[in-house]
Amino acid sequence: PYTYPEGRIDISPKEHSRGGAVKYTDYAIGNFIKNAEQKPWFKNTLFVIVADHCASSAGSQDLPLSGYHIPMIIYSPGNIEPQKVTSLMSQIDIAPTVLGMLHLKYQSKFFGRDIFNTPPEKQRALLSTYQGLGFLRNDTLIVQSPVRKIRAYKVYKNTDSVTEIKVPANLRNYSIAYYQTASWMIDNKKYGW
Repeated sequence: PYTYPEGRIDISPKEHSRGGAVKYTDYAIGNFIKNAEQKPWFKNTLFVIVADHCASSAGSQDLPLSGYHIPMIIYSPGNIEPQKVTSLMSQIDIAPTVLGMLHLKYQSKFFGRDIFNTPPEKQRALLSTYQGLGFLRNDTLIVQSPVRKIRAYKVYKNTDSVTEIKVPANLRNYSIAYYQTASWMIDNKKYGW
C-alpha cells in the first residue's frame, strides 16, 4: 500500500509512510470521482468504495477487533442522501445492501444481509484470521479455533478492548451453525456457482 507514483501528492513514496498511503488513496479516489463526473452514466451510478482489513488484523488477541474496522463509502449524489451508518456488518453484506438500495428484486444467493433491512438485534459481523473464525453480535465475540476450541469475549465498543467471559451456549451454537451452513452451501454448490 505504500507504493504510489511520485509527484501526485506532497509526500514522497520513498518515505513508505502510512500517511502517504492514505493521502494518495484519497487523491486517487477523488481523481476517479472527478473523472467519472464527466461521464453521461455518472448520475445513474452507485459507487461502492470499501477497504480490506488493515495490516494489524493479526496480533496477540484471538481476533483484534481494531484491525477489522474499515471504511466503506456508498456514493451516488442526487440519488442517496449523505449519512453516517454505524450498523454492525461484514463485507459479505455489501452486495445484498447495494441490491436493496437499488430496489432490485432478486432471489438471494448471498450469505450476507441487507443492513438497511436487518434489525439491530440481528446484526452481526463475521471475522477471521488464519487460525480463528469470529462471530460478533452486540457486545459478545465468539472465536472458534482449530481443535474445537471456542472462546467468548465481552467487547467494550468504545475501546475495542475485550474481557474473556464464559461462552454463552446460544451464541456458541449460532456461531458454529453459521460457519457450518456456509461451508455446507459451498461444498454442495448451493450458491449457484
